[in-house]
Amino acid sequence: MAVSRREHVPVPRDQTATPFSVSLGRFCDATGALGAALVDSQGETVDYAGPMDPYAIRVAAAEWRLVLDLVLVRRALRLAQTLSLVVRADRASFAAVPLGEGYALVLRLPARCFAVSPRALSEVVRDLCREGGITPPAAWQEARWSRVEVRSSAGPVRRPLELWHSGRWWRLEILGRYAPDALGRRELGFRARLEVGSDLTLVREPPGVWYADGLPDV
Repeated sequence: MAVSRREHVPVPRDQTATPFSVSLGRFCDATGALGAALVDSQGETVDYAGPMDPYAIRVAAAEWRLVLDLVLVRRALRLAQTLSLVVRADRASFAAVPLGEGYALVLRLPARCFAVSPRALSEVVRDLCREGGITPPAAWQEARWSRVEVRSSAGPVRRPLELWHSGRWWRLEILGRYAPDALGRRELGFRARLEVGSDLTLVREPPGVWYADGLPDV
């Protein structure tokens, strides 16, 4: 079950926001996560975002930081290279993602959720690590997915027409469909070319969030 996006009422913060909160909030907006926190090796929340109560976010971050540590030391069970931990439950679901150097991303997901967008994770892990000067785990270094705004045609195909990038709309030439085996249920993928000649991959995740891999510097 994928996370669905929801409109959330802003919750008053109880600590000064840092640049991390922008990336965390963007992730929550894209995925529908109820809370996201960057936590250090001691279980202290560096920053957070989401519609949850701030104290509840910090408590969850500290608890799942401990759980993640238990998983990562289980080398005999071949869990030391764990990329993410997801726990699904009736009342709440959680995910924890190790970032390196003792930091982790902890997510509070809707009840019975058991899937988090790997493209959204790719973007938020990259942004958090860049902002914090952290070398991201090798598995997160290859994918360069970024959430983008796309104008598309009407109908179920939703063929991309234009993409917003570097302060303007760029026309798109569709080269073909993206490999179906790389897509999830109800996802659409395309290979496209910007009018400047750069090729990229576009994927539309339900319920309508677009991600691009291969955005050029223009």
